[in-house]
Amino acid sequence: MIPNQPEIAITTRSLAALQAIHRFGGELLSHGCHASVIFEALAHDPDCALAQAYTAALFLTQMTREGRVQAAPRLAAANQLSEHATLRERQIIAAIGHWAVGDEQATTRLLHDVVREYPHDLLSAKLCQILQLSHGDLAGMCRTASIVSAAEPEGGYAAGLFAFALEQAGETDRAEALAYRALERNPLTDPWAQHTLAHVHAAREDWVKGRAFLRAHVSSWNRCSSFMFTHNWWHAALFALELDDGDHALRQFDEHVWGVRKHHCQDQINAISLLARLEMHGIDAGSRWDDIADHVAPQVNDRISGFLDLHYLYALARSGRDAVADELLQDLVDRSGGAPTGLLARGIVGHARGRWYDAAIAIGQARSRIGMIGGSQMQRALFEDMLFDSLSRNAQTSRSRERLYA
Repeated sequence: MIPNQPEIAITTRSLAALQAIHRFGGELLSHGCHASVIFEALAHDPDCALAQAYTAALFLTQMTREGRVQAAPRLAAANQLSEHATLRERQIIAAIGHWAVGDEQATTRLLHDVVREYPHDLLSAKLCQILQLSHGDLAGMCRTASIVSAAEPEGGYAAGLFAFALEQAGETDRAEALAYRALERNPLTDPWAQHTLAHVHAAREDWVKGRAFLRAHVSSWNRCSSFMFTHNWWHAALFALELDDGDHALRQFDEHVWGVRKHHCQDQINAISLLARLEMHGIDAGSRWDDIADHVAPQVNDRISGFLDLHYLYALARSGRDAVADELLQDLVDRSGGAPTGLLARGIVGHARGRWYDAAIAIGQARSRIGMIGGSQMQRALFEDMLFDSLSRNAQTSRSRERLYA
């Protein structure tokens, strides 16, 4: 059960299924590692349309083509059972249906409508924020999260959702206050609020305070899903890098960021972006790119998210998988339309292959539109880092050539 949340009607014939659905919501909101409890709801009541839809949503969070395939029969069952479901449940089923075919904007519109009508539905707000973040809808994140936060003014998971939205929108002070309010209520089970405060300290360039804050909370991450566990350790490693403690950051990569669930896309992009930054700080990656590329390769044709594809592309190019990297590069360029994905793809391949001038030109041209690809500001900062690294290395190369031919 989500703590202190008012009851919202759920259509089921089983109390055990109802309890499992509530536990599923609690796991997602607290980024726990037992979201699979939703399968218990199905076992107790396979005719529960909402349980079928939430099971589909869990598969979709894998952000893979296989996840979509696994979600399909659950969605079909949810739709067949929806005749006797409530209006809210039917709206959620429809939203997850759009998600399953890649229409995230339609999904977020429907989930926002659910939240507006049922402001205590924190799970719909959480799913909505996940997808709003994935396509860079910062205003939408603030609108949706503000509704649930206003309905639950004492804090808790709603405050953590709103805090993160505000931080991404540049409202650092308000985000900090709300995140601490959330942690007062759930000090050990709101890693999303902890994660928000990591963003706050990074935005202020207060590396020492940020590192100390995360160190004080690491013991609470053992209950987390692999994404949240590796992502908060990713933040800790970035603070270490900013404090010129590269050896410690590399240990965090090896011990906490890479190796929890190597087949999961979120773990992969945490590892890719951290290893790229480690290299830009002069740290030898050794054979680590090969290991990452081995696990990325099976997902390279999924084409679920341009944000993910750009990370996959960099790992493939750094590991020397030139044929598959070039194929992905061309596809991203061809499909980019008005988005900056194609330019960024050219730029990061240039960076991966040491073509500094080409990398700087391409990433520089995409710079003003990078927000369109989704992800948090700190995740997208990877491309800024690559731009400045390319400019610096190109200048060094030019000076070396001048000295050579002087």
